[in-house]
Amino acid sequence: MIKNITYLSRFMIIFVFILLTISTTVEANESQLPQAPIFIDGEPFTTKYMMRDGHLLVPAIFLKNTGAYVDWNEQYSSVVFRVKDTMFALPVGKEHSDDFIKDTNTWERMALPIKTIEFNNEVFIPLVDVARKLGMGVRYDVKLARTFITSNINIKPNTIIKGERTEKLVALTFDDGPESFYTPQILDILKEKGVPATFFVMGKQIEAFPEEMKRIVNENHGIGNHTWNHPNLRRVWTATVREEILATQKEMERVVGRKPDIFRPPFGSISKSDIAVLNELGMRNIMWSVDTLDWSGLTGDEILEIVHRDITPGGIILQHNFQSNARLLDGTVEALPKIIDELRAKGYKFVTVQTLLAN
Repeated sequence: MIKNITYLSRFMIIFVFILLTISTTVEANESQLPQAPIFIDGEPFTTKYMMRDGHLLVPAIFLKNTGAYVDWNEQYSSVVFRVKDTMFALPVGKEHSDDFIKDTNTWERMALPIKTIEFNNEVFIPLVDVARKLGMGVRYDVKLARTFITSNINIKPNTIIKGERTEKLVALTFDDGPESFYTPQILDILKEKGVPATFFVMGKQIEAFPEEMKRIVNENHGIGNHTWNHPNLRRVWTATVREEILATQKEMERVVGRKPDIFRPPFGSISKSDIAVLNELGMRNIMWSVDTLDWSGLTGDEILEIVHRDITPGGIILQHNFQSNARLLDGTVEALPKIIDELRAKGYKFVTVQTLLAN
């Protein structure tokens, strides 16, 4: 056991010295922490880190990138990790883990070489120890100066960027609504043009603007789940991800009697474990192939130029209908009838995301 701990300490010291070319220990009282890439199943993820007694500590929530479920237990001030039948908790400020033993339905305390630390409202955990307890492989490549984690977690892929290219179909999508200024204008244009669209709606917006939500559904547009509060899912606990989705599903069912099976993550940001949650809930993760960047206040002509540049058969176009005192989405309304007319002239047919995927 002592030999293994010594090896891990040397491993992490070499990692920081070679990869980051620093030789001093990062203390937890520093206002800013350095960052480094760590490769998970071949994909790089940059994370903050700190060193303590030769051990590399990273934010606990970073482990969501491996596919592990990561949650916070308020009662015991501990982070809980779960992969299939493996589950254990790391209490903050303690030098041990509490491991759940499924066969006996009991918890067993196991020593760790370093304490779990809370810093700037984030919990930092010893990366190598936690990864290995979750059944993952960890290695450092001296030649490449890189740390690699093999998660050994297989999660069914669930990300749709566009539909099939066999037909010239296109789906207009609008995120972050409903609300009472841009949404009615967008719906008026769609109604005039006889075009269906798909609205990825937020639970709190449905609660605030139920009539606009009802109009979306009554005019035969598709709807999708866009969480309740629009958090960056990579930065919240697994239980919060689930709550955000389910609360919005419940609100949609209450207001319009529907619960869609399509979901779009805020900011397009989603971790491997979040995908696993979607799979459990039977939700499809819908991204986009054309990003109009309309949220940044682009003009109608600038938005139209992006659409023509990036559109291909089966395309999914991302636009927004959020509230904006700065009138950031004036370009969205200005561009919409032109997008419809000019893509129709090119032979495109507008459909909902649901219809696009059915084809």
